Amino acid sequence: MKRVLVSISIALITLLTTPSANAASSSFVLLSEPSHRGLDGVFFDDELATALKPQERLGALVYAGPKVSRSWIVDTALLDEVIAMIDGYEVAQPLDKSKKNSKREVLPGEGSSIAKAWLAALKTSVRRDPISVLPYGSPATSWLKDAAPSELKFYISESVSRGAQFFGRSVTSVITYPGQPKANIPRVVQDNYKLIRKQIAALSNVLPLETIINYRLGIAGLTNPNLNRSELIALDELYNSDFLRFENKLRLIVGKYRVTSEREKIPVTLVNDFDVELKVKLVVTPLNGKVIATPIPDLTLAPNSKLQVEIPIRVMASGSTTLLTQIKSETGV
Repeated sequence: MKRVLVSISIALITLLTTPSANAASSSFVLLSEPSHRGLDGVFFDDELATALKPQERLGALVYAGPKVSRSWIVDTALLDEVIAMIDGYEVAQPLDKSKKNSKREVLPGEGSSIAKAWLAALKTSVRRDPISVLPYGSPATSWLKDAAPSELKFYISESVSRGAQFFGRSVTSVITYPGQPKANIPRVVQDNYKLIRKQIAALSNVLPLETIINYRLGIAGLTNPNLNRSELIALDELYNSDFLRFENKLRLIVGKYRVTSEREKIPVTLVNDFDVELKVKLVVTPLNGKVIATPIPDLTLAPNSKLQVEIPIRVMASGSTTLLTQIKSETGV
């Protein structure tokens, strides 16, 4: 029994005195902030510009001279948002809910010079201090370990890569920080995160990574434990709207047709509103045996284009039918 107690004591001492693979030294600077922009890159407020000022919350952490040796814990999602501000950015104005079909107005953000100065000050302040990076977006890692472990690994690897690129040297990875709140993600947000993640996975079979990566990374913010219930639900609604617009950039335009002969060609239109060329397969499945559809060769959709395709069919019996028409990758996924 004594041997067991000694073993446990040594383990506890090791955990308490080891300097921080988790960057939890006696003095650390935490740079983490819930997102201020939508998945489409448009900011929904300009509060980050205020927080970066020297006398404000994030500014004071960077501009204040170090009194002791420090370590840094950084969320690279915050760095990405500040970098996005440098060359000009847009801030969406609140919708006028008293008006029907009101359109979202966007105005130029006012923090470009503030962002540039903050990033420069950060690089100066860290000097040779140890730097650790959180998973991208400071998500609820305890929840992600069960709900989406592969995405957690992706958030970690992307954060390490982006952190090393920004600071110009190696960084370590941590999954949390001392004092991080416990996650309390509303069920509706959990479900929507899983749904968007599934749809992103499907689109990734067609779209190049650079086109979809900001959406894949961005939804990590839906699990940030520093947001309260109402903030998470509001962010979830915004992200869902942003993703639906994104997803709708690749779509089919179909209609209803009356077939009057045994062999017909049914027109459909494929729309590609993305800025990249896409190679796709149009999969047509009759939902009953009244018609047979001829397979269509693989298609190439030019950037920002429409392509009309005719589906050859043969009528086998009279009556109504539905053609399930889907855009898939070249491999049929």
